[in-house]
Amino acid sequence: FLVGDVVVANFSNELLEVKYVYPNRKIRVTDGLSGRTVVPKEIRPASIIELSANRRLTETEQALAEVS
Repeated sequence: FLVGDVVVANFSNELLEVKYVYPNRKIRVTDGLSGRTVVPKEIRPASIIELSANRRLTETEQALAEVS
């Protein structure tokens, strides 16, 4: 992940932005109000559909978006 990447995390429905990548591979993310340090397996890049919706999609919504 790079600083500025928009990601989604398994602990939040909000889109998060990568603010800092530590040398120990932990990543600082923020939703604009508060920040949190995570490990890479807790986050993934936001999909184009999630960027358009401005939120994390549910698994069902993701599946429907892939079919469309």
